[in-house]
Amino acid sequence: MDIEKELIKTGICMVKSGLVKGTWGNVSIRHGENMWITPSGIAYEDLIPEDIAVVEVATGKQLDGRQKPSSEMPLHLIIYQNLEEIHSVVHTHSIYASAFAAMQEEIPCYTEDHAQIIGGSIPVAKYAFPGTAALGENVLRVFRRDRYAGLMAKHGLVAIGRSLREAWTAAEIAEKSAQVASVIRGTGKNPKPIDEEEIAQMRKNYLESYSKEIIKY
Repeated sequence: MDIEKELIKTGICMVKSGLVKGTWGNVSIRHGENMWITPSGIAYEDLIPEDIAVVEVATGKQLDGRQKPSSEMPLHLIIYQNLEEIHSVVHTHSIYASAFAAMQEEIPCYTEDHAQIIGGSIPVAKYAFPGTAALGENVLRVFRRDRYAGLMAKHGLVAIGRSLREAWTAAEIAEKSAQVASVIRGTGKNPKPIDEEEIAQMRKNYLESYSKEIIKY
């Protein structure tokens, strides 16, 4: 896999799909001891492979790339330093998920794709100033609950995965789930989310079987 090109392609997809606007959001891949991460302040369609920053995970030292890494680099580093199985992080500012983040309310698990990919309701990490290690530590607490997506209070969404495709899929499903929850609220009804035991079974099936193709990419 050409990591730089995959990151740029994913960034462009984020804009086209509405998961971010402008230059906001960021994407990274961890391979070996290093991570590749998009830079700040440059439109995704204007990026070239040489713009992607290569950073040593253990130290945060930039090893390659002509642009500085995203200002949210501490968030990505803390995730990789603590979750060995995770190899990609996708940070979005999608509309519906951001609305739940602004309200500081978790997104309930109403659908089977949400249960499988994300592993249950999407919790809200405690607020911290953007770009700080404190934000990364708060988000890490969410992911330690075996979730592949988490909200950042008054900020946006972070999705993770064992591959870029899995993290991207988690980000898409999280936004869809936020939309579903918003539609349900609009009906005035209050259906019960999927039972925790059923979520656990669906998640287990996904991790042990269905996801084997997704994590190849």
